[in-house]
Amino acid sequence: MNEVAGKAPDTSLVKPAWIVLIVGWVIMLLPIPMTGWLGGVIAGIGGCILAIVNLVRGVVGIGIVQLLCALIVTPIVYWIGLAIFGAALVSAAGAAG
Repeated sequence: MNEVAGKAPDTSLVKPAWIVLIVGWVIMLLPIPMTGWLGGVIAGIGGCILAIVNLVRGVVGIGIVQLLCALIVTPIVYWIGLAIFGAALVSAAGAAG
């Protein structure tokens, strides 16, 4: 009669996964050369790995949302950051000329 009840999922990596994604996205929005690539690597790879770990640990709903954010939102934020960087370059070229 000692049935093992389903244990609670380990949610210890939910907050760090969001932190990695958000910090990576903020880095991508900085108009400094190479930060978009660096932010993409941090947000994309790190977020995907942590999301997959969360899925394996049983945090399915949040893990799927994190994985989708890492795969879909990260490229969108990258292109927004690239547009900000391009606008900063155009503005600097206009001020110099």
